[in-house]
Amino acid sequence: MKFPQSLKSLTILLALTFPLYGKIEFIRDVKPILEHNCISCHRAGNVKGGVRLDTKKEAFGGDEVIIPGNPEDSSLYWTTTLPQDDELFMPPIKNEEKDYPLTESEKKILHDWIKQGAPWPDGEILETQKRLPKRVEFVEHIQPILELNCVACHYEGKVKGDLRLDSFEHAFESEHIIVPGEPLDSDLWVLCTLPQDDEMFMPPEGNDPLSATDLFMLRRWIEEGADWPESATLSPQKKSFTTLGMLPKDLYKELGFKAGKSQDEFAAYRQEIETSKLNFEMLPVQGGEFLMGSPQSDEKRGDNELISHQVKVSDFWMGKYEVTWDEYELWMINLDKDNRDYNEKPVDKADNLSDAVTKPTAPYVDMSFGMGKSGYPAICMTQLSAKMYCMWLSARTGEFYRLPTEAEWEYACKAGTDTAYSFGEDSDDLSNYSWHLGNSRFQYQRVGSKSPNPFGLYDMHGNVWEWVLDQFTPPPADAPDELRENPIVAPNTLYPRVVKGGSWDDGASSHRSAARMGSEEAWKQQDPQIPKSVWYHTDALFVGFRVVRPREIPSIDEVEKFWPSEEDIKAIPSR
Repeated sequence: MKFPQSLKSLTILLALTFPLYGKIEFIRDVKPILEHNCISCHRAGNVKGGVRLDTKKEAFGGDEVIIPGNPEDSSLYWTTTLPQDDELFMPPIKNEEKDYPLTESEKKILHDWIKQGAPWPDGEILETQKRLPKRVEFVEHIQPILELNCVACHYEGKVKGDLRLDSFEHAFESEHIIVPGEPLDSDLWVLCTLPQDDEMFMPPEGNDPLSATDLFMLRRWIEEGADWPESATLSPQKKSFTTLGMLPKDLYKELGFKAGKSQDEFAAYRQEIETSKLNFEMLPVQGGEFLMGSPQSDEKRGDNELISHQVKVSDFWMGKYEVTWDEYELWMINLDKDNRDYNEKPVDKADNLSDAVTKPTAPYVDMSFGMGKSGYPAICMTQLSAKMYCMWLSARTGEFYRLPTEAEWEYACKAGTDTAYSFGEDSDDLSNYSWHLGNSRFQYQRVGSKSPNPFGLYDMHGNVWEWVLDQFTPPPADAPDELRENPIVAPNTLYPRVVKGGSWDDGASSHRSAARMGSEEAWKQQDPQIPKSVWYHTDALFVGFRVVRPREIPSIDEVEKFWPSEEDIKAIPSR
């Protein structure tokens, strides 16, 4: 983090930039309070008391939750001022070790924001953030933030802008950098909250901005008096690009997997996710030989379709439906842990293992783009995200889940047929089985609302394209002569990777059983982050996935074919 060369000029600039310190800003001041204290119990998927606070529409649509201009009658505010033993007191205190009220400063921010008309920018979606500790401790909570983000440019060996932040003596040398009790007067905090395109934004371009939790922690520390033990000396620390997430082989060992056939009866079953009361259905797909691809003689075959050739796949179970937001967000935004914390569930081995699987950074927009969440397919994830979800699901359930290979997916889609679609050759019947460009009303639809294929699998044609494990390679000019058994084209470049099945945004040809498409870098075109996220394809509103469970568990040496590799995980930027 680098500060302007002259502290005097900085003070003048700040006076011009922030003439109204008393005005409450939603994103800077209000959003962090709600995300760290309220959203976990008041959002899609967990609507306590019938109240949602994660979107502007929901927050202002309730019974006097927020009454612009009138904080005293707005339950968002007045419930925080009640005696702590009142049953309506918010946020609720069930465990004094973990739960605590809002600070006086936070309550005043909510009061003043509502008094000023409760301005909430359109399109601003709130996400659950971890609850902060009851009191912020410098060595445990603040020192790592400063050492990772600021000290490299502000210590004895490198003093940018005549500012040092490596010791108490130097950090408080200027009266403007850290003003105990006043975060809005403290340049250390204010500059980190500017728009990222502002030339004064800190840390400067080329560095990751502070996370929402780090910003809120820093603010709380200053509000609480900015206690800095005089003995604490800081030194620059490099951000590690090796995540703390569990590596695939370690998880494989911890779950006790052994190569070979599962002992389970090969029948349909319902997989419970006990911490969420959610479940999903898995159907058995008996392996066998089939013609993968489409015949060269078929005039309607797509350019990317493989030429028909003989392939053999082994037994596996496949998800009856595409993975829904309800299931995916248990991992994506850590609702699994929120549910356990809320219900005060004793921590067990499955909890520890699932928590150790890396989670995505918070999405920067609503990744459903307003098309619906509960019962609708999750979309916009990268292949890495889909594979990491499968790894988390395995940790959560104790079963080996993964993405299908392209061969497995097509075998399950064709379901014993050799026609262009699992229902025949005539695309006129497509609307009975698929959501496509002609009937989708320009958005995805609830999973399982069309007819299934002969194996009982829904939405194999349409709704959303589905990730498989393979690298996309153009079809060879000639079909292989030999039988290919359980083929997989292991990825060696980030693009393109294979998706199958067509979507709500495609015509009939893309819904053919043999149709395939490669991912593109353009699927991240709208991503505003630098570097672009490894977790989200903002422009791929038509891509989701479903899971499979092989009847035969792979060996530990093969596991990285199916879960993210160790190199994939090590390349994920730390947060």
